[in-house]
Amino acid sequence: MKAAFTLVGRLVLVLAVFASVVFGQAQTQMKTQEPPKAAEDCAGLAEAKARLEAQEKRLNDWPDLARYREVNAKVAAPAEGEQRVVFIGDSITDLWVQPRFGGFFPGKPYIGRGISGQTTPQMLVRFRADVIALRPQVVVILAGTNDIAGNTGPITLEETEGNLASMAELARANGIRVALSSVLPVSNFGHDREGNPLDMRIKRPPEKILELNNWIKKYAAENGHVYLDYFSAMVDDQGLLKKELSEDGLHPNAAGYAMMGPLAEKAIQAARGETAATDCSSCREAPVIDDEERELLRDFFGLYYLDLGEQSGETALVISPDGKPIPPKENDPEAPTLPGFYVNGKYFKFLWSRISQGGFAFRTEKIEGTEYLFHGKFGREQIDVIPEVPYLAGLLAERRDSHVDKMKKVHFAHAVVL
Repeated sequence: MKAAFTLVGRLVLVLAVFASVVFGQAQTQMKTQEPPKAAEDCAGLAEAKARLEAQEKRLNDWPDLARYREVNAKVAAPAEGEQRVVFIGDSITDLWVQPRFGGFFPGKPYIGRGISGQTTPQMLVRFRADVIALRPQVVVILAGTNDIAGNTGPITLEETEGNLASMAELARANGIRVALSSVLPVSNFGHDREGNPLDMRIKRPPEKILELNNWIKKYAAENGHVYLDYFSAMVDDQGLLKKELSEDGLHPNAAGYAMMGPLAEKAIQAARGETAATDCSSCREAPVIDDEERELLRDFFGLYYLDLGEQSGETALVISPDGKPIPPKENDPEAPTLPGFYVNGKYFKFLWSRISQGGFAFRTEKIEGTEYLFHGKFGREQIDVIPEVPYLAGLLAERRDSHVDKMKKVHFAHAVVL
C-alpha cells in the first residue's frame, strides 16, 4: 500500500512539472508572437464592405442609370446651331474626361457618357437616358471589349453585335447620326500599379477583337454609318496595342488619347456632313457615284410610290443618279421628276442622300419645321406577271421641331409597273 502511495505521489509530481513546462512554453510563444494588426483587419473589412456595396449597387441598378441621372437633368436643350455629340462607352470613354489625359475636346459641345466596366447590354438599357434624351447630332459608340472579357457574364459575339445594331437603330430612328468605333487592340506589355506584369490578351483574345471589328466595319458600311477605326492607328506590327500608348495594355494613356482625339473628330465631321445642319450648302442633293456603280444600280433609280397602286403622287420618292430630274413618265406626264420626297402635296428636297446596292437613305430639308428621314433596303419582287420589280422598304421618320413625331415602316414600289 505504501508503495502504491509513493508511486501515485511521483506521478503527480511528474504531471505538475510537465504542466509547468508546457505553461511556460505557451507564455514564451505568446510573448514572441506579435498580436494581429488591427489596421490590417480594418482594411480587410473595409475592402469586403466595398465589394458588398458594389454588388448591391449592381443588383439594384444593373445598367447604372443613376450614374448620370442628375447631371442629365441639368443638360439644357441644344442651342440653335449647336453641334452636340455624345460619346457612350466603357472605361475608355469614362476616363477620357479626366484632366490628366489632356481634356475632353475643350471648347466643343461634346458630352461623355462612359461607365467603367460596362458591356453592350448595359449601354443599350441606358441609351435612351444617356444619349437620345440629350438630343445630339452625332453619337460615338465605343463598346465591346468588356463583352469579350465577360464582365457581366458569358455573351456571344453575335449578341454583342445585336446590341450594337440596336443602339445604332435607336439613334437613327431619332435622327442621330452614328459613328461606330472599333474595339482597341490590347497587349501584354502593361503592368498594374504595383508594377506586376499584365497580359490583357488572356480575357480579350486578339482574334475575337479582330472578328468583332470586321463585323462593325461591315455593318457600318452597309447601313450608312461612319466607322471610327481606332484599331488600325493604335496596333503594332505584332497585332498588339502599341506599348507607348498604354500603361496597362488596355486603357489609353495621354499619348493614346492624343491619337484617338483627331480620329474621333474626323469621324464626327464625316457623320455631321450627312446630318444636315441648319446651313447645308455643302451637302449633296444626290449620290455621287462612278459609272461602274451607276450601272449596277441602274434598275433602282427612278420614281417610287408609297404602297403599290397609289398613283396619286401624294407620297412619292424620286432617286436620281446625278441629282438631275429623271425622264418624265410617258403614261403620267404629271408624275414627279425632281429628286426628293413628295408627301401631302409638298416637295421636300434632299439635304443629303446615300445610295448603295444595299439600300438608300435620305434626310430632307425642313418646311414649316417638318423634315423626313429614311433608311431602307432595296429588294425585288414579282408584281402580277412582272418579275424582279425593284422596291425599297425601310423606316420613315417625320420630325417636327427637331422631335420625332411619327415613325413607321414603309414600302415604296417602283413605278416601272404603274
